[in-house]
Amino acid sequence: MANDHAKDRYDPPAIGSEFDEDKFSEINPGEIFRFNPYNDSKTYRKTSDTEIYDIKEKTYIVLTENQTVYVKS
Repeated sequence: MANDHAKDRYDPPAIGSEFDEDKFSEINPGEIFRFNPYNDSKTYRKTSDTEIYDIKEKTYIVLTENQTVYVKS
């Protein structure tokens, strides 16, 4: 019996994530990051040790240093 690729339902798990989990205090100023490890999440730029810039909304937000963030590798 031949293997029919159109009916093959096996979807292997992903090998890894393209995002690295970091703490906000560990990334460098100017680094682009997200709060969730998904491509459709909002992106932010670190501007200082306590402030970030929302790229889409064009606003500044104050953030704590121990916040978990995700950086695309």
